[in-house]
Amino acid sequence: MPSDDDAFADALTDGFARALRGAAELAPEPVHHALAAQAEQRGRRRRRNRRAALASGLAVLVLAGAGGFAAVRGGSFAAVGPVGPPGPALPRMSAQELTALYTGLLPKGTVTDFTASSMGKIDPHQTGSTLMFDDGAGASIVMFTVERTNLAPEAGAVCMDPFQTPQDSCDRKVRPDGSVLVIDKLRSEHTENGREWRVTWAAPDGRRVKFTEYNGQPARANRPNPPLDDAQLTALVTDPAWDRVFATLRPADGAPRPTAVPTPAASAATPSATAPTGPDLLAKLVPLLPAGAEVKGQDPAHTALTVSFQGRTSLLMVSAEPPSQRGRDELAGMDGNPPTPLEVREKRPDGTVVVTNRFGNGKTATDPVLHWLAAVHYPDGSQVQISEGNGENAYTYRPGDPALDTDRLKALVTDPAWRR
Repeated sequence: MPSDDDAFADALTDGFARALRGAAELAPEPVHHALAAQAEQRGRRRRRNRRAALASGLAVLVLAGAGGFAAVRGGSFAAVGPVGPPGPALPRMSAQELTALYTGLLPKGTVTDFTASSMGKIDPHQTGSTLMFDDGAGASIVMFTVERTNLAPEAGAVCMDPFQTPQDSCDRKVRPDGSVLVIDKLRSEHTENGREWRVTWAAPDGRRVKFTEYNGQPARANRPNPPLDDAQLTALVTDPAWDRVFATLRPADGAPRPTAVPTPAASAATPSATAPTGPDLLAKLVPLLPAGAEVKGQDPAHTALTVSFQGRTSLLMVSAEPPSQRGRDELAGMDGNPPTPLEVREKRPDGTVVVTNRFGNGKTATDPVLHWLAAVHYPDGSQVQISEGNGENAYTYRPGDPALDTDRLKALVTDPAWRR
């Protein structure tokens, strides 16, 4: 089952992302692009998560989607145009115009907004909507986002990692204009026969259109597949009509230039010396395991280790962060963030905080327990975290005693070897 820990993504740094992006250019396998994208988007994801927490009081619809419980927010479009910091005047589109454009690109059917108004503050780089679409074969949730990003196409459109999310298939194509199109077909972990199909189109200048469709309503599939097939999904996100919407959105800072094609030598930048890679982390973890523990398998791409100990086998995932202001801010803010039911925090005299936790499907769930975790937060902002579960990947965790209890995980993360 999905964990909020996201350990392997947190372990990657910006330098490592550049190296992975270079490798992806030479060998365009989906996992390489996924690694690069997750590394580049780590900071943005953290900021989005904080904004989402502030917006949690607004109306949300919790959908049991393939990647876990997906929060489906804010039904109708917001009008877009010149918002945010001062800049050149931009055209405007009303919410009604946006809705008409979007629904006009869908196949024949009925479209209904979830809510009557948009969520919160308008993002000057993005607009989107969550709707119910019924083509006569069963009403289905559909979601749409159009945005200007600072991501190159290989990072802006990637397949979901099948280690993290159940997946039926993923089709990734580089188009003649340099844009990338990805159609990802995912399975729900929580809804019987639930399907989630995602299509993403990412242009060389950072423009991106994303569309997600389900085969039904929250927690209930009411048709075999989502309403739009591959050809319809492709036509939807690549339609020139989106140019009207992009014209109303401010370009993101650092947006790529379409004419600047990275060469392998330029994109494969040397990782920072302080940024441990997956192989580095596993090489450091293995010697620290308790006597008698047996390594059954290693997955450096996901910093994952399968370990057997005293007749039990579990999957460990490790992440480590070098000193940073972000890490210091997180440590300082822990007092204002109440612990979850089984979480234990230990503040040491030097200001270090050691955390152990157990939880189920969600940090506040306790029955059954599916995840075990230990983390250490140092005053300089550096962090080490190890999460554990009984499964073969990041979504098949099962209840039962893990190979290593939280005391042993705590001993691992606080070992002085991580500081050397």
